Amino acid sequence: SADGGTTWVELTEGLPEGVKGRIGVAVSPAAPQRVWALVEAEDGGLFRSDDGGESFRRVSAERELRQRAWYYTHVEADPQDANTVYVLNVMVWRSDDGGATFRPLRTPHGDSHALWVNPDDRQNMIEGDDGGATISFDGGRTWSSQANQPTAEMYRVTIDAREPYWLYGGQQDNTAVAIPSR
Repeated sequence: SADGGTTWVELTEGLPEGVKGRIGVAVSPAAPQRVWALVEAEDGGLFRSDDGGESFRRVSAERELRQRAWYYTHVEADPQDANTVYVLNVMVWRSDDGGATFRPLRTPHGDSHALWVNPDDRQNMIEGDDGGATISFDGGRTWSSQANQPTAEMYRVTIDAREPYWLYGGQQDNTAVAIPSR
């Protein structure tokens, strides 16, 4: 859309034909004509446009970048370097060569769903996953502990009939917790 969402044009040039599932999209703040699309499709993968989405080309068909697409399909563009892109799924993947090759960034917990890269200092990042959130000040080489903060992904919460009642919850990929209410 070029009019605030009133009208839309489907972008198809260079993208897979046929049935498509989720598509993660990121625009590079460093070069706004560069658009990344992580496409769930039989011939999917990571696609890159250098003309604002007018045309795309597949830069990676790597299956690890699009595994469990129904749960992931997240792509993030680096705010300072147009050639650096991150793909989030079971782990965080980073490419520094325009999407041609990727290397994993090891985080304290798996199932990554969110990544913020500080626009003023790209070494500073916050990653959100099934265990909560972690912070890096060295570009993802090391991360803070998740044990020092009250964050988690809760699936269900219920209470019992006691006075005062207790709350119970199951955490994604972690333990269940029980705490008294106030």
